[in-house]
Amino acid sequence: MTTPSPRALLRIAIPVLKVAVALGLVIWIARRIDFSEGWAAVQTLSATTISVSIFLLLLQALLSAWRWCLLSDMIGQRLKMSGAMKLFMQSLFYNQALPSPIPGDAARIFGAVKYGLTIGEATLGVVMDRILTLFGLAVVALIGLVIMRGFYGQDFPIPYLVELTALGVAGTVASALVFSWRRQFFVRVLPAKLHALNDALGAFLNHRRMLGIFLLTLVIHGLSVISLEILVLGLDLPLDWGQAAAAFPPVLLIAMVPISVGGWGLREGGMIISLAVFGIGTTDAATLSVVFGLLQLVVGLAGGVFVLSRPHSGKIKAL
Repeated sequence: MTTPSPRALLRIAIPVLKVAVALGLVIWIARRIDFSEGWAAVQTLSATTISVSIFLLLLQALLSAWRWCLLSDMIGQRLKMSGAMKLFMQSLFYNQALPSPIPGDAARIFGAVKYGLTIGEATLGVVMDRILTLFGLAVVALIGLVIMRGFYGQDFPIPYLVELTALGVAGTVASALVFSWRRQFFVRVLPAKLHALNDALGAFLNHRRMLGIFLLTLVIHGLSVISLEILVLGLDLPLDWGQAAAAFPPVLLIAMVPISVGGWGLREGGMIISLAVFGIGTTDAATLSVVFGLLQLVVGLAGGVFVLSRPHSGKIKAL
């Protein structure tokens, strides 16, 4: 009987640890909320409120797929929008059903190969999409933190979150400027395996659509904030649009930390901490977060339809 390698054990241990963290956080939060009060609040949500929130999340997926098309076009060959949307929905399904984003990214990569991209082009497109998503969310979160401090005189109740987020955004911008100025230096320093990523980043930073794609990224993240505020109105919580713009982006950033499954537990804890600044109780904040998470789950599971559908074998066509 062969002994599993350390790498194989690590592949098993990380997902198990994420599930444990998610369950632990959810149980810890569940012990501090009033379920009868939360369920009563959920029952006040109208079908219109839920439908609008789901529509916004689907629109977010559509715009994300479009951005992926634009990034692929910069790197090599452009995905057809219908194919990109199908693959993106598949990735959402895997991300919701499994405790790791890797299968979802792999589905996009190998699906794009079937559409005519090389494995290198497909991988770079997904990596660039991931980088832009994280950076864009950090910028939106920083804007929210600045609004919270500047307009409401409150700090997010996690020490140094404003400073760390600002440092991350500033460091990324500074690195991009240095990269644009002395890109050949990075070519010499980076391992050969990263040269293609170096070229892809250079193509993005010098592309005429770079600013437009970044603004599109901000809109994509903004749709999450709008969807949450729609739910806030449906639950009749005392949180206006300005407070929503301040409170929600940092929570979405915290939920991106890869130590949980789909952000469960992290999102609820962050929501409780953030909304407490504006006087919203633990049960109301947790209810809002759970409803939003469930709607994200519904949209992700809808991608299962594309997983079960017959793979498309056509070639890439320009939009």
